[in-house]
Amino acid sequence: MHVVRLYLKLLFGMGLPFGLLAGLESGEVQVGLVAGLFFGVFMSIVFGSITLYRYRGLGSDFSPRVTSVVRVPADSAVVHRRVLEILPVLPARVVADDGVHVVARTRANMQSWGERITVDVHPSADDTEVTIRSVPRLRCTLVDYGRGRRNVDALVRALGTDLTGHLGAASPA
Repeated sequence: MHVVRLYLKLLFGMGLPFGLLAGLESGEVQVGLVAGLFFGVFMSIVFGSITLYRYRGLGSDFSPRVTSVVRVPADSAVVHRRVLEILPVLPARVVADDGVHVVARTRANMQSWGERITVDVHPSADDTEVTIRSVPRLRCTLVDYGRGRRNVDALVRALGTDLTGHLGAASPA
């Protein structure tokens, strides 16, 4: 079902605007909408197939907006310091940091116009809850070919490696 939604989102997200603009330009809206339908079908096949190829092993949620919440059995200051160490490796540049809420940005590349990665570190009684979000900088982004998911997963994996190097310290909340 997610695959069908992906193709429909691409069909209407690319074909309808193109068709309306082509129809307004030519003066015949019906002709433009038919041209937009064909354009949308072609583009949804191309970009949808590329997206499916790039999402292998990442799950079936093809949204460029990704959120993950994990619990890390460590002090919030240690987790915060670890987040600041990990972000430049993605590579992401930290643009705001108040000790609890970290905001970083990635640069544009062939997959997207860049992301805004936010990490919220909330201490609790015996562990730290970390919320990681990746949102495209360009709001109208339909697909990012898994770049946001890969960034969030890299942060979760890195937080799951405790300071001694053993995997499995973080758990989904």
